[in-house]
Amino acid sequence: MLMRRRELSSGVKGAVVAILVAVLWVFAPASFTDRFNYTISDTIESLAAPPDTDRVLVVDIDSASLEELGGHRISRARFAELIETIGKSGAAAIGLDLILGEPCDPSDPDVQRLTRALGETPVSMGFLLSERTGAAPPAANTMVLERSIELPDLWIANGAETSCGVYLDAASGNSTLSLTGGFDGRIRSAPVAVGIAGAGYASLPVDTLRLTLPPTAIFLLGDPNEIRLGDRHARIDRSGSMRLRFATRQQRSDRTISASDVLSGAVGRDEIGDRIVFIGSSAPELGGLRPVPGDPLMPSVQIHADAVTSILTGSSPYAPDWAKAATLFVAIALGVLMAFYCSTVRPVVVPAVVVLLVGVWLAACAFLFHAFNIVLPPSLPLATVIAGSVAGAAFEYSAVRAAETLIRNRFEQRLPAALVSKLVNEPDLLKLRGERRLATSLISDLEDFSGFSERTTPDQLIDILDRYFAGLTRIIIANGGMVDKTTGDGVHAIFNAPLDLEGHAQAALDCALQIMRFSEQFRRSSPAADYRLGRTRIGIEAGEVVLGDVGDADRVDYAAFGSSINMAARLEQANKTFNTSILVGETARSLMPERNLIDLGETELRGIGVMHVFTPCDEEKRPSPPHQSPTAA
Repeated sequence: MLMRRRELSSGVKGAVVAILVAVLWVFAPASFTDRFNYTISDTIESLAAPPDTDRVLVVDIDSASLEELGGHRISRARFAELIETIGKSGAAAIGLDLILGEPCDPSDPDVQRLTRALGETPVSMGFLLSERTGAAPPAANTMVLERSIELPDLWIANGAETSCGVYLDAASGNSTLSLTGGFDGRIRSAPVAVGIAGAGYASLPVDTLRLTLPPTAIFLLGDPNEIRLGDRHARIDRSGSMRLRFATRQQRSDRTISASDVLSGAVGRDEIGDRIVFIGSSAPELGGLRPVPGDPLMPSVQIHADAVTSILTGSSPYAPDWAKAATLFVAIALGVLMAFYCSTVRPVVVPAVVVLLVGVWLAACAFLFHAFNIVLPPSLPLATVIAGSVAGAAFEYSAVRAAETLIRNRFEQRLPAALVSKLVNEPDLLKLRGERRLATSLISDLEDFSGFSERTTPDQLIDILDRYFAGLTRIIIANGGMVDKTTGDGVHAIFNAPLDLEGHAQAALDCALQIMRFSEQFRRSSPAADYRLGRTRIGIEAGEVVLGDVGDADRVDYAAFGSSINMAARLEQANKTFNTSILVGETARSLMPERNLIDLGETELRGIGVMHVFTPCDEEKRPSPPHQSPTAA
């Protein structure tokens, strides 16, 4: 079914709003759109646990372990023992989410023991980026950047806060521990590489993974940007960071052991052997807790473990190059679709449809995320769907209200209230652009109106006519007719318009008889009797008429046109010839054969020709001529 013109107009306006919202959203600051995108993406991510691996182990220096290791300032001897135990258990590599400061004296036996432990097992020492110039650690790995890679937002610092040089020299690698939060301070990604004083450094997860492989460089490749280590690779963004998927609480618990259990021998070699071990702390007093989605106090060592797990399982989320364009296309398509759809349905349906479509879109985003690690910015289509839906429905509602007001203004004084309400609820029933239909016209007039108007003052004339026309209008509407217009002292009424009226010719005749009874009572009452108001004459004829809006933009009226209207007017005038009050034409007579009408024979109607005319036999006794007083009749 083709859309109606009004609905099409509302849909077009709603579509324009949806497209405008899409354009504004694309050019909005990232600080604004990220609030929506990441909030929704975080919820999508939490729907299922990420892929896991048994190759990653976290040794947690929890609050209980701190006591065994010497408190806040960890004993070098006990920490050396921890490293030795993990190394002898066959760990593939160790990543330290700690900075080892003083004591650093090479002559100290405990420092010497820790130095030997760091040298006997592949260990990557962590450091923190600093804006303080200098103190850059020695580069312990080879980083190769492909010419096509684009990293305009790479994290570059002036210096670093590092462990003592004696420990750095003993370790197999060094790497950054630094993590940065997003718009809300929560960490969602981790750098795979950073720059310090012109040199490139890997992150702790990347460098620790490197230590488990045969000697190899860390490759940063472009088009698309990714990091590659041996046969492992992961997509990275323009800042050199990798999006993370965070382990569930159960997954973290399964891969975590306490440092005190390692030192006490409660942990067997098979629990450590050939695993990538990260040593860090969940103890709040060491300040290693970071906010992530779903957990405001995540130990940073667990974040590093999640990063290496994402690389090993190939589950790092990423936004492909086509994501923005595809999302924009989907957003505009859905927004336009909903604008047109919501302009054709009842407003109560709109929320359900919006919720359904939003659910379908979010389900698609969740499927791509969990099945293919693809991240689509979810908020843009949601914004256009809501904008298009609300705008389409609002414009349609406004148009309907305008149509309702228009219909009420035009017809509530001309049609029965029930019929006006029907037209308001179903405005398409009214064909404002024009239609042809068989209808019966009733035209009334007052005899000697010129003389009557001369006998009265203007105020009296208006008062009497107001009450007279009010009575006629009431009777016409009660009989299902429409008051087409009033002209001076006459009324033109249409029956069977604008909607179908069964037996419209009979309804017009009944209306005429009631008008005659009313008008005779009215003109015999004061003040009409005081000024000798003339009798009412009525002509009735049926025929095809054209109905519709007529006028210019400033003045429009719903009107009827047709030869039968002219015939009714001539019949009204012919009452003077026959000394009758009501004359009915041939066509109207044919539509009510069961009515008892008197055939008055043929008469010549000016501009029409010869035709038979009829008058109802149940017409009230003919009133007195206009020149006589009502009492003399």
